[in-house]
Amino acid sequence: MRLAVTTAGSQARRLIEAAQDATVIAVFARSLYLRDTAGRLACFGGPGLGEGPLNALCAAWPDAAAVAANTTARWDSGVLRIGQLELDPKRARGWRPEPEVSWNGPMLERGLVRLAAIPARGLGLAIPTLVAEAPLPAGDRFQNAAFASLLALATWFRDPAGEPPVTVATLIGLGSGLTPAGDDALGGALIALRGFGRAADADRLAGWLMPRARGGTSDISFAHLAAAADGEGAAALHDTLAALAHDDPSLADGVARLDRIGHSSGWDALAGAVAALVSVAG
Repeated sequence: MRLAVTTAGSQARRLIEAAQDATVIAVFARSLYLRDTAGRLACFGGPGLGEGPLNALCAAWPDAAAVAANTTARWDSGVLRIGQLELDPKRARGWRPEPEVSWNGPMLERGLVRLAAIPARGLGLAIPTLVAEAPLPAGDRFQNAAFASLLALATWFRDPAGEPPVTVATLIGLGSGLTPAGDDALGGALIALRGFGRAADADRLAGWLMPRARGGTSDISFAHLAAAADGEGAAALHDTLAALAHDDPSLADGVARLDRIGHSSGWDALAGAVAALVSVAG
């Protein structure tokens, strides 16, 4: 089955342009991850996957891709062959988010208040506390550790001298799934810092985080963190942050898109972004 690749994020394009043999390292209902011989990662899947730095979106995706983990992917005349799949990226357009968000303080503050009133899941449950110092919800042991680390991170962002507090390291690899919730939150913080003009703080956080994340989380999650360190994440997160910056009514639509990412990955990333943005707005 031949599928046309329509859109490829910056990280996915690196794998495509290198055209080296690769291995399937994870398979899901609507996507699969490849790692090439140089260690580059990309996620190929259907249009519902959404744009992102690692994502190579195809015009369609079979219900049963019939590809197993550890299958070898080989290039042949510009087409990537993986089992019964033939992925053709020759006409794929590149995707990258806007490097910075236009914003002003009062609008961002109103946007944060609007966001705090939207029912949340995952680490997003901490957003009302981050924004308006509301009491933290009662959580399980995992959530309580994550909430405490998010609050410590938000405090550090107000005066980011030296390294983040030790408790912030708890977020690295914290949680289950393809990208643990703690990693999603740290990635969201990096993306927000870059997008809202705090590049030096993003560099400081990334310089502390990435060496620790190398051995502290999965290869796939590390690849997403590396993209976040460059300011790139899911298109839904970038669109939500832009709406947040302008207190735009489309904020609710952006949050609804984030709600569909992973078990709670969209909310987890947004919580990390808010931990960074409360210092920007203040």
